[in-house]
Amino acid sequence: MVSLIDTNIIVRYLVETEGDHFEQSREIMYRIRDNTLRVHVLSEVLMEVIFVLSKHYKAPLSEIVETLKKILNFPGVANSDKILLIDSLNTMLEKKIDYVDALICTKTKLQHYGWISFDADLARHCPRR
Repeated sequence: MVSLIDTNIIVRYLVETEGDHFEQSREIMYRIRDNTLRVHVLSEVLMEVIFVLSKHYKAPLSEIVETLKKILNFPGVANSDKILLIDSLNTMLEKKIDYVDALICTKTKLQHYGWISFDADLARHCPRR
């Protein structure tokens, strides 16, 4: 069975807060890394992790992106859209746009979607199809 993983597990693991939640999240992440636990990471969860780590914990975006890419590459991450998520993280960092805009750009590029928006950043960084 594949389980959906929530933002709080990833955040607790990454910020290494003391207490039971850190210990439990570390064990969960080790099991995902060792492929004894299979999970699916929603793009919405990635967006929330980025928000919490950058705004609340003031973590540098480049570190957040690199860490999330490593997690997405754990053998226990069962996403069929890993390439899409990783490319979106790279696009966000390279183009200095938010994650949702990066996801739209990536879906436009890799899945041949068009897009409709009033967002100036999106217009500057993401060619229309």
